[in-house]
Amino acid sequence: MGEFLSSSDMYIYQILLIDLTIAVLMISGLRFVTGIVSNVNSAEELASRDNVAFGIAMAAGIVSLALMLTGAVSGEPGVTYMAEIVSVLSYGVLGLLLIKTGRFIQDKLLFRGFAIQQEIKSGNIAAALVDSANTIATGLVLRAVMLWVENDTLNGLLAVLAAFVIIQLMMALVTKYRLVVYARRHNGEDLQVAFAAGKTALAVRFFGHLIGVALALTAASGVVAYTGDTLIKALMLWAGFTLLFTVLVSLLAIIARNIVLLGVNVVEEVNDQNNVGVAAIEAAIYISIGMFFTALFA
Repeated sequence: MGEFLSSSDMYIYQILLIDLTIAVLMISGLRFVTGIVSNVNSAEELASRDNVAFGIAMAAGIVSLALMLTGAVSGEPGVTYMAEIVSVLSYGVLGLLLIKTGRFIQDKLLFRGFAIQQEIKSGNIAAALVDSANTIATGLVLRAVMLWVENDTLNGLLAVLAAFVIIQLMMALVTKYRLVVYARRHNGEDLQVAFAAGKTALAVRFFGHLIGVALALTAASGVVAYTGDTLIKALMLWAGFTLLFTVLVSLLAIIARNIVLLGVNVVEEVNDQNNVGVAAIEAAIYISIGMFFTALFA
């Protein structure tokens, strides 16, 4: 083996094994965190009650955590085994906490008239999709931020925390936009009530909008150069571009939707008839626009 691998190669492979082990353990532990967040027994929800909504929400949490961990393990390996373990564990634990915090913010602040976790426990798939949108969007952007800060652990953790706050603000902006648009189209009715009623099509569109915005936000880290010495300035610039990209994704998606779905009464099909097919096309448009931002700027 020594003839084919140098000592530096062996060290890198050992680091990769450490990273993979930590990642598997962290992802495995998410099951228990999800149960704690939802205040339920995860095994009972998945096996005994066959709760599809709970499974969707849990799957989104796994994807989100995996996204964060891929950001943590990418880049140059730690100078020592312990440095690598501390770095990956720090980001992994922070990721678990941010998933829980993001769900709390969404449930208690963004959707105050819609108890998302309770609805998920009741099997509401629309609620699970709304929850999954925020969870995966958070994971996407935080992964980009972790790659942005590279191996600067202390400042990197601070940057991730600051980015999390900015992400939640952008998600709140998109959520408010969707609430306002729905109310305007339905004589003041509340989108949260529609989600609680299980309007899956509305949730699919909401999911696509948030993921599309999140993809575009990942591109902001490709526009702004990260410097640990000027962290605040870099974060302010990053926040400015995230706001710009959030608005642009929404505007461009509206233009594309009017072309792609020409002749289709989107409001009637999605909002009134719960047409998931049309909603899926809208969601795909938002996600596609976000992907173009990522390709152009990231």
